[in-house]
Amino acid sequence: MHFSKGHGTGNDFVIVADPADERRLSAAEVAALCDRRFGVGGDGLLRVAPSTEPEVKWFMDYRNADGSIAEMCGNGVRVFARYLLEQGLADGPEIAVSTRGGVKRVRVDGDQLSVDMGPAEFGPSSQASLSGFAWPGQAVSMGNPHLVCHLGEAEELEALDLHYQPRFDRAVFPDGVNVEFVVGSAPHVRMRVHERGVGETHSCGTGACAVAAVALRRAGSDTGTCKVDVPGGTLTVTVTDETIHLAGPAVIVAEGTARL
Repeated sequence: MHFSKGHGTGNDFVIVADPADERRLSAAEVAALCDRRFGVGGDGLLRVAPSTEPEVKWFMDYRNADGSIAEMCGNGVRVFARYLLEQGLADGPEIAVSTRGGVKRVRVDGDQLSVDMGPAEFGPSSQASLSGFAWPGQAVSMGNPHLVCHLGEAEELEALDLHYQPRFDRAVFPDGVNVEFVVGSAPHVRMRVHERGVGETHSCGTGACAVAAVALRRAGSDTGTCKVDVPGGTLTVTVTDETIHLAGPAVIVAEGTARL
């Protein structure tokens, strides 16, 4: 199986082209390809498949590293668009991509790719707990579920052991949740994230959008631009009255053949 490998601020993906929609990978096959010791390695897999949406050519079939299906991935859709560009499967400056979270439009501006992620939907207050400590959080949907928890000090953020999944209220998040831990205030914050089905990742695009929306609201505004530092770099999130735009780099770093 031919594959490519790409990342957006360290959030990395195995990319498999399936233009004829002939290779619907099983959860076990996805997990094998994403395994960092026995496979190619990645936080998730992007299958390039034909779209059923009118006037949209490609569908991003996104899977988490454990093979589970995810509704949306902000870094993934930007890497997906970069792959389409480099393979001559799409032209800029705007690329429409069909996803389980709806059609996303990616705009190309040099090394930066910006995607219209749609608006954040705020849910109830909740909490996350880890290693005997608990933090209040805000539920946010970006087409997939997030729980944004603000911490007090930067040292507290660094000390978190995200090898373990934070505990959360399954009555609020029956399908699991991505948990973001944040320090700082808008217009510039830092975050770490534990993604459902993956573990800690170097970046999470939808998570950065959720974090920025919460940080701006905490600062007294529902709109504005917020820089979000993740372990893999920096993402720029612009929140308007209608939608959220996520901007950052997306690069293809390798290609090859994998054996399943």
